[in-house]
Amino acid sequence: MIGSGASGAITAWALQRAGLDVVVVEQGPFVDPWVSYDDVETIAETAWIRQDSGVWEKSGNPWSTCNVGGGTVFFGGAAFRYRPVDFDAEARLGRSDLPLRWPWTVEEIDPYYALVESALGIAGGGHDPSLPSDPAYPMPPVETTAEGAVIAAAARSLGLNPFPTPLAIASEPYQGRLACAGKRPCISNRCDRGAKGDAVTVFLDPARKAGLRLFAGLKAVRLLRRDATSVDGVECVRVDNGNRHVIRARHVVVAGNAIQSAALLLRSTDDLSPQGLGNGHDMVGRGLCFKMSGYVQGYRRTDVPTTSREDRVTGPGPFSTAAITDYYTADDAPGGLGGLIIESQPEESLRLRPDEQIIRLECLVPDQPRADNRVTLGRGVDRFGLPDVVMDYSPHPRDRARLEYLQRRAEEILRAAGCELTWRESSYFWMGSTHLHGTCRAGTNPRTSVTDPDGRVHGLTNLMVVDGGVMPYPGGVNPTLTIQSLALRMAHQLLRREFGIEPDLSSPPVGTE
Repeated sequence: MIGSGASGAITAWALQRAGLDVVVVEQGPFVDPWVSYDDVETIAETAWIRQDSGVWEKSGNPWSTCNVGGGTVFFGGAAFRYRPVDFDAEARLGRSDLPLRWPWTVEEIDPYYALVESALGIAGGGHDPSLPSDPAYPMPPVETTAEGAVIAAAARSLGLNPFPTPLAIASEPYQGRLACAGKRPCISNRCDRGAKGDAVTVFLDPARKAGLRLFAGLKAVRLLRRDATSVDGVECVRVDNGNRHVIRARHVVVAGNAIQSAALLLRSTDDLSPQGLGNGHDMVGRGLCFKMSGYVQGYRRTDVPTTSREDRVTGPGPFSTAAITDYYTADDAPGGLGGLIIESQPEESLRLRPDEQIIRLECLVPDQPRADNRVTLGRGVDRFGLPDVVMDYSPHPRDRARLEYLQRRAEEILRAAGCELTWRESSYFWMGSTHLHGTCRAGTNPRTSVTDPDGRVHGLTNLMVVDGGVMPYPGGVNPTLTIQSLALRMAHQLLRREFGIEPDLSSPPVGTE
């Protein structure tokens, strides 16, 4: 198992729980609650990216985060299901130079959504108007922030249908985890209470206690071929001293993230695959999607008297408690597709006067997959002698227009909330985001995809990719829940296909055994 983030952790847990001997290789370190997101950023490699000016810089972010548990350790916990349009965006956008239709249906993935929601302990409720039906979450929503309440009221005044952001955060004690106390920013540090359903707390810790072996600080260099149709292991390098090691395995599952998994396949060259494993049709790395995003903030005065002795502090606690999907499919949006608007608390605490309030919204728009948007290998090398990673990415003009459309809708919500001043803030998504998709696309045609619908790399019987790279279309909401649901399905298919093990879909969630 290469990678211990959202997809790698749940896959390793599912396979180990079924009785398989699983070894996880993770480049990053273990982190405790006192290690910050910024600390982890300083040790992660950068990639070459092209700025809007056309100038290339080695300042891109090819990671969600590089550590055990991946980005789930620092994410805000947003746990949305994808909408039906995400499974077949061609119905609205038409054909592209890459297929947009997923090789899975909503009905195939729904049971896995429910399993993962139960395992993570999703807190949610209300009515999401863009879903066919509302999920039965295991916990009620977390407490709404003061800003979230203002956003929801303003949205309702405009005839919209806001609802609590579904979060992988315990709103009440759940399977040995404490409820959220709302004392620290969720996206700056690992939760010290275990309230957030990160991959370490939910999957890796229980699996390691049951025998899973996890090697941190070990980077996968290249995959090793056994014969024309199979691989038999991975060559790794220790990041602390540069020593090389080889791990042999009956099956190899890649879950590095959409950037790192593509780079690993491209580095894995041999006489049979001179352009990299799975790259016989030059598809590895193509279709790179970051999901376009941007922030809109507003300043308003409240009715709290200025004589109050307590300043207003924003930031600690849940990242988001209010969501709006009314514009997800909108006839007046470019291409008929808008996206998601959610409350987005600042990454750092802000101290304001009692009668002041800053409200921050994030707009998320799915970017159309393009063949020219891709991961490649550069001419330079890193300290281990491995080629630099290049992220060649440029948004489609229609996607830029869709983000502009959604940010204008966000400004309308802020004005309805009484904000006397609004301004926009860039997310710098084109530099690499925490939403990584599309470079090892799943499909039935090897000429337009890298894996089959079960994650197997075309032409290789025992090599799988299970991270966000398999997604043919990025969708317009946070992808973690969907990535984990797809990975769990692929793990179950592997158990059935290769080991004759029928997974129990009604089995108890993590932490109850």
